[in-house]
Parts: sequence; structure tokens; C-alpha cells
Amino acid sequence: MTPGAALLPLRLFLGLTFVYAGYQKLSDPGFLHPGSATYIGTQLQQFSHGTPGGFLLRWFALPEPKLAGVGVALTEIAIGLLVTAGLVTRIAATIGLALNLLLFLTASWNTTPYFLGSDIVFVFAWLPFVLVGAEGQPSLDQAISAVPTERAVARRQRHDGARVYGQGISDERQTTTRQQMLRRALGAVGVLTLAVGAVATLMRPGSSEATSRLATQNGSTGASGAHRHHHHHSTNSPPRTGGGSSSASVPSGAVRLGSSSALAPGHAATYTDPGDGSPDILIRQQSGSLTALSAVCTHAGCQVGYEGGVIVCPCHGSQFSATTGAVLQGPAVTPLAKKRVLERGGEIYALPS
Repeated sequence: MTPGAALLPLRLFLGLTFVYAGYQKLSDPGFLHPGSATYIGTQLQQFSHGTPGGFLLRWFALPEPKLAGVGVALTEIAIGLLVTAGLVTRIAATIGLALNLLLFLTASWNTTPYFLGSDIVFVFAWLPFVLVGAEGQPSLDQAISAVPTERAVARRQRHDGARVYGQGISDERQTTTRQQMLRRALGAVGVLTLAVGAVATLMRPGSSEATSRLATQNGSTGASGAHRHHHHHSTNSPPRTGGGSSSASVPSGAVRLGSSSALAPGHAATYTDPGDGSPDILIRQQSGSLTALSAVCTHAGCQVGYEGGVIVCPCHGSQFSATTGAVLQGPAVTPLAKKRVLERGGEIYALPS
């Protein structure tokens, strides 16, 4: 087996994976839905802060996040189709490498250790095809390279007059050149890209319920609220988490998040942890009890959201239990940290972690 043929499985893996990546984005009901846990705008906001490539997202993607999301998805599908077919492989692989490098410098930058982030692996997986293309492999590049160029056809026409490739074959039937075949193949890939995108959009289910928020509360008025409540109640009863009210005092350092009625069963809210300032997520269970967890994904540091009864990371698809914070689906392997909240007198309070 030649070295080129040995790379064929890798080429097919990269191509099909990119087609699926683009399809998955466009078929996700929350991808273009503001407020959803997987909304592209939320992802871009997460990726643009504290990363070396974030300025590119702020300049080119964040002004029009939906357009950027659709553009990236269609680009991924097109790259995948080109690489799978082995058409202009070096160019397609170069674009794929650049896209994964950008993702490494943004989406995967905070992944620790670095090799747990897939984007840096994809960068080096693309490199052989950037250098040599699909040489030595079954590909459209190889098939098209066997077709004569326009210059070769013109030279033969001058030599043979009205006959091009042999007796009985006219010039009109032998005008297909390498350039024409390439243009037709690229056109076919363009049509297939739009077709895959259309199928993904048509297969997309209705958008599920997005994470709700305690509007503008987020701890901004909490200190004074907690202080006022403290003077109206006894200091003897210990804090209770979950539903219900009490005449007991609110512990020192508790921050008022909002009214208990603002968070219905089956909904969630985000707030700022009064201890370290990190984002947390508060879920009202169907039973009425409250669960508070860190809203920072343990995989790459993106902020999670609540959707479909589970906690979802918009960056890489990790899922966590909304009751325990346990990992339900990777790539995350560490559960979300539990946080402390309580309800008193019809109000919800957060306690420092």
C-alpha cells in the first residue's frame, strides 16, 4: 500500500465528519433561536472572550451571528463534500485546517489539558492533505488530471484539423476539457451543499423551551434585599433550600435573586454567584424544589443552559443532569459543582459557595 492510499480512511473521516457537523448545526432547533441553550450567538459570545482568536469573532461574526452560523455550517458541508470526493482537495483541506485552527484559538482554547480539545487534532489531521492533496488515492482530482487541458485540446485541434481524438470524433463532441470538468464538478458540489442544508433545515424539529431568566436581578439588588429581609425575621432557624417560606432570617452574605413566583416548575434561571462572581444556573424542579449548579461547563468553560429537562453546553454538546449536575453526555467528564440557594418569604436567595 502506498502512503497516499493509507491516508484514504483519514480523508473520508474528515470529509464525512465535516458534512455531519454542518448538517447537525442546521438541524438543531436552537441553533438560530435566541435564548436557546445552543443558540449560535451565545456560543460566539462565549468563544470571543478570553481567547486569542476572540477578536476575529467580535469583528466578523458577532455583528450578524445567525448569518455567521449558517455560513459556517454551509462551509463545513461544502468542505466535507469536496474532501470526500477528493475534489480540489488541497484547497478544501486548507480551508478546513484554517477553520479548525480558529476553533482551537476560540472554542477549545480553555480546554485543559489541550489534547482533550478535538480542534487541535483536526488541525494536524488536515495537514497531510494540505501538503499533498489526494495524491495516490481514488479521487476526482486524479480523474480530472487525466483529462486534457484547454491548451492541450487547442494544440491537438491545430495538429489534426477537424479531428480531435481519433477518426470519426468531431471537435464539437470533444470540447470537454479539464477546466470545464472542474467547473461542472464544483457546481455539482455547490448544489449538493445547498441540498444538504435544505434537508437539515426541513428535518429540524420545533425549537424547545429556552432557559428563562430572572430579568435584571442577577444579584444586582441582592445585598440590600437580603439586608432588609434579615431585619424582619428571627436569626435562630437554619437556612432551608427548596420551596416554601419561613419567618427565619436570611443568612449574612445571601443575595436576593428575585421572587419565587418568577421561576415556574420546569424552568431555569441564570444568576451570578455571590461568592466568586461566576455564572450559576437555578432550576425549579417539577416537584417545586430548587437545584443550583455551576453554569460553567467543566469541559471548556462555556456557559451552559437548560433545555429539554437537561443542562446543555452550547459549545461542544455536553449534557448534565438538572438535578445532580452529573455528566450525561460528553465530552465533559466532570460534573457541575453544586451551589447553594434558599427560599424565604416568597423570595429566592443565593448563598456564597
